[in-house]
Amino acid sequence: MQFGSESSPGFAIGRVAYLIRTGMTAVLKAAGWPFSPEETQTLISLLDAGRPLSMNELASLMIRDPTTVKRQLDRLVEHQFVQRNASSKDARIVMISLTRRGEQQLQKVLPLLDDLRKVALKGISKSQLDVTQHVLREMQKNLSNHLSKD
Repeated sequence: MQFGSESSPGFAIGRVAYLIRTGMTAVLKAAGWPFSPEETQTLISLLDAGRPLSMNELASLMIRDPTTVKRQLDRLVEHQFVQRNASSKDARIVMISLTRRGEQQLQKVLPLLDDLRKVALKGISKSQLDVTQHVLREMQKNLSNHLSKD
């Protein structure tokens, strides 16, 4: 069986992810932003959630290892962009939330990241994007279900 990288969605997704990360790094660095694209995505995930999330919820949402998320959060807490608080329902659970400072600072870089998104999507119609997002969500679901069986 021949496995051509040009026909593999995984290779294409990996290339696009690499280029997005490289573009984000350049945009964030030019703006004097102190965080990596991954740390920035953590902030965006908290903003999108609109509520505090437990460490496990955040790691699951971002499809990342909790240890990696904890390390990112340490830096974000140090810069006072996020805060950790014990859950009101279970003191053993740590809830993560965006601080006012974090949200205000994030709002300054979101337009820059949106410009990068527009560059990436140039020439792609809304219907093509909708289909692509649907296919990627299905692939994610299929792989998550497959991996959870192991």
